[in-house]
Amino acid sequence: MNGRCVLLSIYVDEDEKIGRKPLYRAILDFLWERDIHGLTMFKGVYGYGPDKKIHTGRLLRAAENLPLKIEVVETREKVEELLPELEKILTRGMITVTDLYLICHKKPPCER
Repeated sequence: MNGRCVLLSIYVDEDEKIGRKPLYRAILDFLWERDIHGLTMFKGVYGYGPDKKIHTGRLLRAAENLPLKIEVVETREKVEELLPELEKILTRGMITVTDLYLICHKKPPCER
């Protein structure tokens, strides 16, 4: 099935917290509660932000504070509805929204 959707990408550091809870976990819980159809979270092996502090995993030592990327494919309307609250949750990090055209999905959330 085909459809027009958007890709919501959220970039955060693994060790960032909101209260005592990891920020990424607060975001995942928020998206779950808002009935997002699905998401994927990726752990980066290297990254830095505006502060130029490098986050990396090395073979000889434990990885520390690696970058995380949470991706959601959803309708534009659903994403626009979520953005104001999501921006309040995000203490540090970045959110991007990209138009995309979905080629194949068993139960697409997007418009045909």
